Amino acid sequence: MISVLSISILFLSHNYLIVNGIPALKDPKVKLQLVAKGLNSPTSLAFLAKDDMLVLEKDGIVRRIIGNNTLETPVLNITPIINSTRERGLLGIAISTDPLYAKASKTHENVPNIYLYYTENTPRKDVNNLCNMKVCQAKHVVNSLYSYKMEDGRLVNPKLLISIPVGAADVGLEHIGGAITVGPDKMIYITSGDGYPCRNYEDCKKSINEGALNSKTANTEGGSNATGAGGILVVSQDGKTPLKNHILGDNFPLNLYYAYGIRNSFGLDFDPVTRNLWDTENGPFFGDEINLVKPGFNSGWAKVQGAWPITNYNLLIKDLPEGYYLPKVNLTINEDTLFDFNGNGKYGPPEFIWNDSIGVTAIKFFNSDKLGREYKNDMFVGTIGKGFLYHFDLNKERNGLLLGDKLKDNVALNKKQLKDYVIGSGFYGITDLEVSPDGFLYIVSIRDGEIWRMVSSEPKKS
Repeated sequence: MISVLSISILFLSHNYLIVNGIPALKDPKVKLQLVAKGLNSPTSLAFLAKDDMLVLEKDGIVRRIIGNNTLETPVLNITPIINSTRERGLLGIAISTDPLYAKASKTHENVPNIYLYYTENTPRKDVNNLCNMKVCQAKHVVNSLYSYKMEDGRLVNPKLLISIPVGAADVGLEHIGGAITVGPDKMIYITSGDGYPCRNYEDCKKSINEGALNSKTANTEGGSNATGAGGILVVSQDGKTPLKNHILGDNFPLNLYYAYGIRNSFGLDFDPVTRNLWDTENGPFFGDEINLVKPGFNSGWAKVQGAWPITNYNLLIKDLPEGYYLPKVNLTINEDTLFDFNGNGKYGPPEFIWNDSIGVTAIKFFNSDKLGREYKNDMFVGTIGKGFLYHFDLNKERNGLLLGDKLKDNVALNKKQLKDYVIGSGFYGITDLEVSPDGFLYIVSIRDGEIWRMVSSEPKKS
């Protein structure tokens, strides 16, 4: 408990507050409730039912939280096979609500298929026929999607649906992606990063010319074929039914791509009104993005980030000083330099851009009126670092954000321009946002190991 006498209030430039490091909200009509604490680097959560959720810990533990009680015994422990170095680990969870795959019961046992996406150490010699690329040897790792069943309070019967090679155990430690969701079409959508951050000038140049970024899915004409990196992938729930519409091509794994040209993404969600897919994308010290993702969407990386063409490798590694911004004037994107997979891929500019990279993570449409009508079907977006929580309205067509005159070009040049869109702060590393079955917003904080619930602070109407 925090003593009332020890509470100090710090007012920040965004016009929200943090009380002794405790997350706080800007709108007095909503409030936060602490659901769980003491978790070990939680990455994402999914609901079995109201007040009943599964939470992933990065090192390979799946925990069950009922009400505000975190059960002591995990429902799954796969730490021996998980590779959790840097951005690797147990990353994504989704639960099927399709009657074809789910058999609901009041005890939640033998219910839905539960899907987990994680980086695993593997001695397997054959991973989806990609081993001829010499990336599946004993000391290598893969990003895998499994389905599980719940029996007697445990996740059992893992079934491998897909594995994507990452590379050797000591490379490709970042840009993993890993957020997953079940779409309106009942398919599973997965964010996949490019797998190879640039750390210095020569490293970037070599990667773009010869390495992981020398790829058709990273917009390099004549580059290597798709490996499953740098895009949004679509996988069927049973692992058997083939995709009916191969957007970019018919060969595996290109036939799994819904979008490509993505540097790294920790968030995706479907608009409940239009059923359009949206994602977030991290930039290299600049150009974090929110994107409307149509089939065949090309986000532009590694030729484009944010509003700016990559014409200088230094842009990929330079730590921009505070207050610096990249001018948008007289810069145009030459789409002829982008790879389009025989016309099947289509570049689309971001719907919103942060000039400096704030580490954008989760994105969620709030399909509920439990916080008031002003929030229904609006977009919430989280960030890493100090854990800002943004709230955006969409325009009438729901194909863009409803922004004021200061952001009419969709680019935020500084924090002051964003103060009206920040609803909260102090979550210190938001990794997931989810809406519960009873209509409240849940916020996962990885650094503090906490889960918060946003509820209405106004009295219920009789």
